[in-house]
Amino acid sequence: MPDEELSVSDASVGLSTESLSPGRLAYRRFLTHRAAVVSVFVLAILILWVVLSPLTARYGVNEQVFDISKGPNQNLPPSSIAWFGTDIIGRDLYSRVLYGVRVSLIIGVFSAVFSLAIGAAVGAIAGLKGGKFDDIIMRVTDIFLAFPFLVALLVIRNMFGSISWVTFFTGDVSSVRFMVFLFAIF
Repeated sequence: MPDEELSVSDASVGLSTESLSPGRLAYRRFLTHRAAVVSVFVLAILILWVVLSPLTARYGVNEQVFDISKGPNQNLPPSSIAWFGTDIIGRDLYSRVLYGVRVSLIIGVFSAVFSLAIGAAVGAIAGLKGGKFDDIIMRVTDIFLAFPFLVALLVIRNMFGSISWVTFFTGDVSSVRFMVFLFAIF
């Protein structure tokens, strides 16, 4: 045994020789990032809230909170009858917020899946074809990444004027960016 020479790789005494998978490394890195953990926690609470909404929502989205003696309860403050209060028509705001969260989550998931599918398909085609097509895709991606997002929205708004669908488009694009951020965490 005294004849054996130690190599540089043997000098790492105390370090584990077990290597971690990329997934486990990403999971460990995720757990050290507080903002990511808090974001996933808030998202999980929102999803749980929406899933359990039939148990907690007393009224439908467009149903008026109605008292037999008084009629529709318009502009009620938060109370045991309507937890978030009612609007000017007498609809329960809690039920409407639940519905809005549900719609927002559905739009976010579908837009993220759609953009992921398009990105994966274009990336696979660019990777398989290579050459000029890959260069073009790479330059278009560079332009999108280099061009500030808000400036692009301002240019679109100025090109089309004050049209209501542009506002919808900008809100939808913002939700796509948020979902891309969430997928980047995982």
